[in-house]
Amino acid sequence: MGQIEFHGVVKRFDNGFEALRNVSLSFEEGSMTFLTGHSGAGKTTFLKLLLCLDRPSRGRITVNGVDLGSLKARGLAFYRRGLGAVFQDHHLLTARSVFENVALPLRVAGMRERDVGRRVRAALTRVGLLERESMLPTQLSTGEQQRVGIARAVVIRPRVLIADEPTGNLDPDLSRDIMALFGQFNQVGATVIVASHDLQLIGGLNQRIVELSHGAVVRDIRPTPGSAHHG
Repeated sequence: MGQIEFHGVVKRFDNGFEALRNVSLSFEEGSMTFLTGHSGAGKTTFLKLLLCLDRPSRGRITVNGVDLGSLKARGLAFYRRGLGAVFQDHHLLTARSVFENVALPLRVAGMRERDVGRRVRAALTRVGLLERESMLPTQLSTGEQQRVGIARAVVIRPRVLIADEPTGNLDPDLSRDIMALFGQFNQVGATVIVASHDLQLIGGLNQRIVELSHGAVVRDIRPTPGSAHHG
């Protein structure tokens, strides 16, 4: 999926509120970036535009040179198939097992059943939850539920992994574990963009940090070469 570029992106809502103001950023393929800023800074709007859940009022977003605004239904479905998304509220189906929750995107994509089991178990192994596959989400801790959400996002092997405050409900130790997981997915080639207000946590990870304030980019800090580490 490759390079992501925001070209002068503005998002203005019907009530006149500008959630994003002239944002121009590029993300290299295989990079990892933390998006930070106060509540209401524009982080969630930024991610929604990238997920094509909303459209810019002005400007363009391109992925590998393709303008997302030009995508019709079929192109949009194909684009979204390369994305994995993790939210603070993980939207798990409480009446379905952990296995079934993680299998859902593969079934939607029409994968053969014998391949579904293999992929789901590989994803659950990555997040350390294989032995929980037959349990219901309500039987898991908050941290385990969040890891199920991550397994579901990565089971499709996305080229781009997007997370909106994935550690918002977790204690510091669990938060570090979750960020280390994102680091692992980045190391196998996924482009990772994580929105987080936890500056103490992300500051120690030596990754790029983009700070938004009132919809504008106010800081863009690049990692120090040669000292990147994950958790």
